[in-house]
Amino acid sequence: MAGEEQMGDGTPPAPWELRAKPVGQRFFIYSGGVLMNVVFGVIVMPLLLFHGVPFNEPLIGQVVPGSGAWHARLEPGTRVLTVNGNPVAGFEYIAHEIALGPPDLAELEIVAPGETAPRKVQVRPHYDEDAGFSTIGVSASSDTTGAIVVEPESAAARAGLQTGDRVVGIDGPLPEWPLTNQIDIAQERGDPLQLRVVRGTEPERRIELVPQPASEQPLRRLGIMPALDIVRELRPNADLVTLGITRGDRIVRVNGKRVFHDGDFALALIGDGAATVIEVEREGARVALHGPPLDRARALALAGDVALGLNRDGREIALIQGSAALAAGLRDGDKLVLVDGTPVPTWDAFFKIASEASQTSRAVSLTVEREDQTGAVGREQFTATPSPVANYGFDFQPAMYTYRASGFVEAIEVGGQATFKFVIDAWTMVKRMLLGQVSGKNMGGIITIGVVSYSWAALGIAKLLFFLCMLSLQLAFLNVLPIPLLDGGHLFFLAVEKIKGSPVSERVFGYSQMVGLVLILSLVVYVTYNDIERWKVIERIFGGS
Repeated sequence: MAGEEQMGDGTPPAPWELRAKPVGQRFFIYSGGVLMNVVFGVIVMPLLLFHGVPFNEPLIGQVVPGSGAWHARLEPGTRVLTVNGNPVAGFEYIAHEIALGPPDLAELEIVAPGETAPRKVQVRPHYDEDAGFSTIGVSASSDTTGAIVVEPESAAARAGLQTGDRVVGIDGPLPEWPLTNQIDIAQERGDPLQLRVVRGTEPERRIELVPQPASEQPLRRLGIMPALDIVRELRPNADLVTLGITRGDRIVRVNGKRVFHDGDFALALIGDGAATVIEVEREGARVALHGPPLDRARALALAGDVALGLNRDGREIALIQGSAALAAGLRDGDKLVLVDGTPVPTWDAFFKIASEASQTSRAVSLTVEREDQTGAVGREQFTATPSPVANYGFDFQPAMYTYRASGFVEAIEVGGQATFKFVIDAWTMVKRMLLGQVSGKNMGGIITIGVVSYSWAALGIAKLLFFLCMLSLQLAFLNVLPIPLLDGGHLFFLAVEKIKGSPVSERVFGYSQMVGLVLILSLVVYVTYNDIERWKVIERIFGGS
């Protein structure tokens, strides 16, 4: 704007130039961007809520064993109404409220499966180093009717399944477990899936699915993971007390069966009526724990109250069935010694090597220690080339619903509350980052904005506009911060001018603008780095081992 920059020669501004205007008028000018960001949210948000906005239902899907939700015995299918007194419209807001709430304890109002009246439970969050904020260890629920999405040219498509079909049951060894858990176990074991499927009004039919590699852009992996045999957490259980299992034990055998994979512990506990014998490794010594015979219900309850974790301190491996490592001759329980002739100090280091090999389809030399039937331990070397991962080719649709205000008055009320809360949450997020309770790596830049915009736009224009409202309000908060170069910096200098009766010196103003420029550019570089690292992490997860 004319007259915005000081000329430095002492020439007074013309009456029509910006610097000639009173402080109040200039304050209004510089706050225009912030005001329009807020006005956009205030006007558009109620219109969207009156029209209807799609959200993931606030239903708990899988619960991470050993997490706060697991200790609180939250079950899959539990509906969350509020977190720390704040209503949650969608599942994503559960994590949001936990991250910005008290770090030591969260209060959830829930309706558990089979219950009709809401009740309150207290859950203890834990700080997740990977996520960079506190969580309670829950994932979003899939569609409650079992509706699925089928990948083209996949095993599911070849078997005749279609998107929209409903999986109502799985004939497997653990029918008591949620469908998603049963599929995960079968996938890791490479077992055929016996599905009970319903299409529209047609009668139920049974379909067998044999996992096959995807036809397009197949994911390649070696198929090696640490054994799942370390007791991380325990919940109260009388049979556990009798057996004497403790945190840190490594489960070696259960009723004579080895434990490597998810589900092994539960299946081994379901005995034949004989006494229960669990062999554990404790402080370097093998200990045999004895307990009474367990019927199926007690065995599954005991397994559910033991949270097993990956043994990242050990060298024993667990193989995904149908993987390159298994085809090369490796076995569950082999101890990994050398990779490409070099000792690998940590599993993270191995995962990095495996991920790089998966991206280039490079053969990897693996040296392991193996115990034979006589107990003698010898070394064997194998060569494995990452191969396409076999899968079933379908996934459950997310549980979605459309939030719609009952009337325009309610839309205005709820929209105003949501707008105000977005701004308050932005300030809370900054405070939590300064206190180290939320990691700065959760900040995203243009790449994250583009990805989220694209994914939300896929849910409809209402969801995209809802995201733009959120983004606009966050920009309003960022812009009003008293950082030189931003609108908030100009407003700060105007406040100083009003107090002291004259503008700050040109030198102070000029240096402050340079500082502001450095801060803003540093922030841009930092969030762009976060974006790149975030995609590297995603690539490593999908590249896997």
